[in-house]
Amino acid sequence: MVKDITPTFPPLLSGHGLAKDKVPMNWARSRAGKGKLGAGDLVWSRQTDYMRYALVLEPDVPRHRCGEMVFVAMTAFGDAAGALIPPEVAITYQWPGCILMNEGQIGYVDLIIAEEEADGVPDWMVLSIDIQMKPDFEDLNPGENYHQTTMWDEGCGDMTRTELLESTARHTLNAIHNWSEDGFRPVHEQWTGRLSKENPVAVPISSDIDRFIGLDESGNALVSADEKNSDINLFEALSALRSHRQNG
Repeated sequence: MVKDITPTFPPLLSGHGLAKDKVPMNWARSRAGKGKLGAGDLVWSRQTDYMRYALVLEPDVPRHRCGEMVFVAMTAFGDAAGALIPPEVAITYQWPGCILMNEGQIGYVDLIIAEEEADGVPDWMVLSIDIQMKPDFEDLNPGENYHQTTMWDEGCGDMTRTELLESTARHTLNAIHNWSEDGFRPVHEQWTGRLSKENPVAVPISSDIDRFIGLDESGNALVSADEKNSDINLFEALSALRSHRQNG
């Protein structure tokens, strides 16, 4: 069993460790809504076979721009993990929030935004990431879902949850700073550079999509279906993916 070492975070982040049976996103969302957590509070799970955390943010941009944080988080994880894993392991992305290793899904980025707002700016939002580092060895049918994999299965078994969590937190903080200075364009370009060529849109959202064209300025997907171009709302897709994961 891997020893559970408490992670160390940059000074701008305040860590809150949760028991293994608690979901960081749910815990952070509830307390942010009650004003008990604020910007920079990072809620992380003590599970060691997964890296799960939720970061509370207080946006200073309108609601329609908040979705940019999903892509900031995905690219930050790509940089963080890329610095730790073997060079032959490929990290790619699927819209709206899936992270892949060697074309198998290892995790997800999610974002929930407060309904309350002032002058068009939400009071808070919670950005979360959920990465499966090791397989569930109690699963009687491993490999049944070919879309899924783990970091352990892809040759990254020596990495600990704490190493990955610390690196991801640092890279995310730095990526948010760069986004605030340089805008969404560099994030968009970096994300597109790691977009999965085989399956750019995550199951189950891609069933009737012929081609993924790209992102609009708010992170919505521009797609072609039945020879007609249309867009898919980012937040609706995140909600659909969230429901699929919970029910799956």
